[in-house]
Amino acid sequence: MLIVKSDHHNESEMNFVMNEIALQALLKNAPLPHVLSKLPLDTFSLLNPDVVSLLSKAGTDIGKYTGFLMNTPNPWLLMSPLTTQEAVLSSKLEGTHATLEDILNHEAGNQTNIAEDEINEILNYRRAIFYAVDNISPISELNNQNSKVPLTTKTIKAMHKILLSNVRGSSKHPGEFKTSQNYIGGAAQISFTPLPPLLTEEYMSNLERYINYEDINHLLQAAVIHAQFEMIHPFEDGNGRIGRLLIPLFFYYIGLIPLPTFYMSSFFDKNRDIYIQKLANISTKNDWNGWIIYFLNGIILQSESNTQKAIKILKLYETFKNIELKSFYFIKILDFIFQHPIFTVKQIIDNNEIQANKQTVYNVLKKMIKAGVIVDSEKSRNKTYICSKLISIVDTD
Repeated sequence: MLIVKSDHHNESEMNFVMNEIALQALLKNAPLPHVLSKLPLDTFSLLNPDVVSLLSKAGTDIGKYTGFLMNTPNPWLLMSPLTTQEAVLSSKLEGTHATLEDILNHEAGNQTNIAEDEINEILNYRRAIFYAVDNISPISELNNQNSKVPLTTKTIKAMHKILLSNVRGSSKHPGEFKTSQNYIGGAAQISFTPLPPLLTEEYMSNLERYINYEDINHLLQAAVIHAQFEMIHPFEDGNGRIGRLLIPLFFYYIGLIPLPTFYMSSFFDKNRDIYIQKLANISTKNDWNGWIIYFLNGIILQSESNTQKAIKILKLYETFKNIELKSFYFIKILDFIFQHPIFTVKQIIDNNEIQANKQTVYNVLKKMIKAGVIVDSEKSRNKTYICSKLISIVDTD
């Protein structure tokens, strides 16, 4: 018996156990490995009227989102729950079932019906984002004396190592490029054979150079980067998640947004079949235009969605902040709640930035319940507190 790894462009990767005869039949009918064009493409040739119109609209819409972030004090605070939601949605494309509330309950120490492995996959996704932010500098700051490193394959490998740490896929050489051929499809048919392993290093080096290359438009460039990465499929596992992480990370790196908090997984999840087909059409029909139009429509929709959610979160925060609640610790605890909408008293007490004793925390939370900021669970011991109004904003499509 052999175990053959198969995966999809939406990175729902599975292991199929099959005998030698079934395996050979599957591989016999597999397409040859796709050796793609190196970058940059002739991007001027892609600028048909539809693409030009969408680039203008997408640029305007993502500019509004960027403007909101630039004019918001402490945007990381407000975007924290959206970052967790992105981790949930991107992992959902891989077959996980955990919801935002499952993750928040887990972090509060509450029991959930979700396997620990699934929870950790989602938390690892979020850790990979934070790792990248902590270790790279935007390209405009690389010449500064205290700058960090550029966005390179080294960073991508490090993110991949975090992503697959202590979860399913941890045996698939986290942080290392593939050394054996991978395939995309199912147990019945292989629909796409990515780049051969021997060419992976070469093509990822080419992708790295393109990430640091000034193409004619950054949104068009992001579409090319994501598709090229998925067609290379450089890792044994986790390619889809890393590919989706590269979108906000690239926007942050080239200075399009001040934080890597622009997320596309919701769009890809709603249009999963179209997402797969548009990527497949690049390799089968050289249809870059179809993919770019699809991607830019996603940028437009997600710009509007991300902006509206961020505005609602800020409005809710300002509404709560203006409540007359006389306590030195109120704003500190409110900030904590916007990062942890489901929480326990112990979490607040253990937080070094708050430094309040148990009775003080209970007193503040009691006032916050009365003011309608939070609700509490009915159990008397190990009580959980919930900011349901915040969760409702974040968890709505």
